[in-house]
Amino acid sequence: MRGRRWFRTGWAAVTAGVLLLALLGPVCAPYSPTASGGPPFRAPSARHLLGTDVVGRDVLSRVMHGGLPLLSIASLALAVAYSLGVTFGLLAGLRRPADRWIMRPVDAIVVMPWFLMLAVIATAIGAGPAAIVLTSALASVPWIIRIVRTAVLEVVPTGYVESARARGEPLWRLALVEVLPSVRSVVLADAGVRVSMTISMVAVSGFLGLGLRPPSADWALMITENRPGFALQPWAVLAPAVLIMALVVSVNMVTDRALGLDRPPTRWAPTRTRADDIGLEIEALTVLGPGGDPVLDDVSVRVRPGRGLAVIGPSGAGKSTLASAVLGALPPGMSASGTVSVGAGASGRRTVGYVPQDPASGLNPALRVGTAVGEIARLHGGTDRRAAVARALRRVGLPDDRAFRRRFPHQLSGGQQQRVLLAMALVGEPAVLVLDEPTTGLDAATRTELVDMVRGIRRDTAITLLVITHDLSTVAPLIDDVLELERGAVISLAPYRAEKPMAATISTAREFAVDAAPVLRATALRVGYRRGNRFGAVADGLAFDVRPGECLALTGPSGAGKTTVARALAGLHPAEDGVVELDGQRLARDVDRRSVDQRRAIQLIFQNPATSLNPAYRVGAQIARPLRLLRGMDVRDAARETERLLEAVRLDPVLAQRRPDSLSGGQQQRVAIARALAAGPRVLICDEITASLDARTGDVVLDLLDELREQGLALVLISHQARVIERLADATLAVDGAARAVSARG
Repeated sequence: MRGRRWFRTGWAAVTAGVLLLALLGPVCAPYSPTASGGPPFRAPSARHLLGTDVVGRDVLSRVMHGGLPLLSIASLALAVAYSLGVTFGLLAGLRRPADRWIMRPVDAIVVMPWFLMLAVIATAIGAGPAAIVLTSALASVPWIIRIVRTAVLEVVPTGYVESARARGEPLWRLALVEVLPSVRSVVLADAGVRVSMTISMVAVSGFLGLGLRPPSADWALMITENRPGFALQPWAVLAPAVLIMALVVSVNMVTDRALGLDRPPTRWAPTRTRADDIGLEIEALTVLGPGGDPVLDDVSVRVRPGRGLAVIGPSGAGKSTLASAVLGALPPGMSASGTVSVGAGASGRRTVGYVPQDPASGLNPALRVGTAVGEIARLHGGTDRRAAVARALRRVGLPDDRAFRRRFPHQLSGGQQQRVLLAMALVGEPAVLVLDEPTTGLDAATRTELVDMVRGIRRDTAITLLVITHDLSTVAPLIDDVLELERGAVISLAPYRAEKPMAATISTAREFAVDAAPVLRATALRVGYRRGNRFGAVADGLAFDVRPGECLALTGPSGAGKTTVARALAGLHPAEDGVVELDGQRLARDVDRRSVDQRRAIQLIFQNPATSLNPAYRVGAQIARPLRLLRGMDVRDAARETERLLEAVRLDPVLAQRRPDSLSGGQQQRVAIARALAAGPRVLICDEITASLDARTGDVVLDLLDELREQGLALVLISHQARVIERLADATLAVDGAARAVSARG
C-alpha cells in the first residue's frame, strides 16, 4: 500500500514538475531562447548544460521557454473543445428534437482526418496557433459530444432526473446541476486521454511546419529543427521529447488517480472445494466497511448441493454485502476475513452466476441482447459462442432467432429483461446461482413463470441457490432454509416453514371523498411511443377520476404500460391523445408547460430507491430544493421544513447531511417520499415504492401513506403486491394495452 501511494505521488510530482518548468522556465532561463551562444550541436558543457542546437542556441534555455507555448495552445484547444462538446452533448441527450440537428454534423466531422482539416484551415486563415487551436478543437468536439450524449442518455431515465423535470427545473440547471455531476467521471476519463491527443496534435502540427515559426522556442519545433543533428547532439531532441512524453503519461496517471480508476478492488474471492456434500459454505465471514465498521459480523452457514437458501432481513442488514462476498465482488475499500467455499460440481463449471435486482440497470442499454449474452458466453460458454447464446435463451423460454437477439433492453418487458439476466447467469453451468430480489416489480403471472423456470433448472442441474428476498412466500418453491440477518449479524438459521396467511388490512374510501369533486381526472387517455411516423399505443381509452383521500390502483402485467401512464399524468411523457384535468382544469401534456401550482400538485415517486436520489448531493439539499423552487422558502425555513419532513417519514433528521449511497434502500425510498411531499402535492403517484423494501420497512411506508390519505392526499398506486393493493386501494384500473373497467369503490 505504501509503495502504491508513493507511485501515485510520484506521477503527481512529475506533472507538477513539468508544469512548473513550463510556467517558470522563461523567468529562470540562463539565456535568451533566440540568442546564438556558440557553434551548432555542441555537446553539454559547464556553460551550456544541455549543449547547443542547430544554430548554436542554448538548448536548456529553449527547453525552459518552449513548454509554455505548447501548453497554452493545447489548453486553449481543450477549453474550446470541452466548452462546446459538453454543452452540445448535454443538449443532445436532454432534448430529443435538438439531437438530430446536433448529431448529423457530428457524424460528418468525425470521418474527416484532423490533419486534412488542419491543412484546409491553415490555408484559409494562415498557419500558426489560431489554426492549430481551431483544428484541435474541431477534431475533439464531435467525440466529446458523442461521449457526453451517451452518458446523458443513461442518466436521463433515472428517478432524480425525472423528479427534477417534474418540479420544473430550467434546462440549464437540469444539465449542470442534476446531470453533469453524474457524467463527470466519464468526462474526466475522456479528458485524461484527450489531453495526450491534443498535445500530440499540437506537436505534430509543429512538425508539419504549421505551428509556431522559427526562431520561436517550442518543444515540438525543437524536435523538428534538431532531428538532422541527433547523432551529434541528441539532447536537443531528447530533452523536449522526454518532457512531452512525461507530461502526457503523468497527466493520464493523475487523472486515473483522481477518478479512483487505479484503486484496486478488495482482494476477495470464493474458493472451490472438492467436497461432494458442499454447495456453498461460509465460515466466520466478517466484512468491514471503509471506516472500519462491521458490515457483516462472523457469519457462518453451510448449504448442501442442490438446496436453496433465502437471506432475509431489514434494509441495511448486510444481505447485499453477503451476496457480494459470495460473488467475490466486494466494493473497493472493504476488507474481509473468513472463507467462502463453493462446491466443485461438474468439471469446468463456472463458480457463481448472478441475477441482479433491477433488470433495467443490470443490462447495458447500449448492447443488444445477443451481444450481452455473447459476452458471457465468450468467457464461459465454450468455443461455439452463437450456439451457447441460442441455448441460453431457449433455456429461459426466450426466442433465439436473430430478430430477438438484435433487440435492445428497452425493447423488452420487465419479465423478458429478467429472463435475459437469468440466461446470462446460467451460461457456463455455475455451481451457485445468486438471485437478488428476483421477483421485485413483476406481476403475479410473470413471477410464477420465473419461479417455475428456476425451480426446473434447479431440478435438472442440482444447482445451489442463494436468494436475497423480501417476499419469502413467492420464492417458497426455491427455498429449503432461511438465514435472517440484522445489522450484519445472524439472527437465525432454520428450515423454511410456510407462513400462515395474515388477514389483510383493507382501507376503505374516506367518507368525505365519496361526494367530493375529483382532484384528478383522465378522459380517453392514449399513451405510447412514437417511432418516426409510427405510433404504438401501450394504453388506450383510459378514463378514471381520483378524489381527495382516495387511492386508485393501476394493475396489469409487466410491460403493460402502467409506468408510462403514471409519467403521462405527471407530464413527463406527453400523452398522444385524451385529457388530464386537475380540479377541473385541463393540464398541458408536457410538464414544462404547466404552472408552478400544477407541478406542485402532482408528484411521482419512482420504483428504484437507488436511482431516485442524486448521488452527488446530500439528501437534505435534495429535499430542500422543491421547498425553495416550488414553495418559495428561504434557506432557513427550508432547512426547518426538511427536518420536519424527515421526521414525518420516520427518519432521523441527522441523515440530512448524508449522501444517498450511505443509506439503506428503505431509507432512500423514504427520503424520496419526503422530497415528493416537500412540494405540497395533492396527488401522489407511487410506482412500486414498496417492491424492494423488506416487510417491516414496507409497513412503515404504508402507514405513512394511510396517514397522508387521512389528510386528504389522493394516491395513484402502481403495485404487483396484493397486500399493498388490498390495504390501500379504493378502486382498481387494469391496464393491459387498453383500459379496463374500474372496480366498484369502497
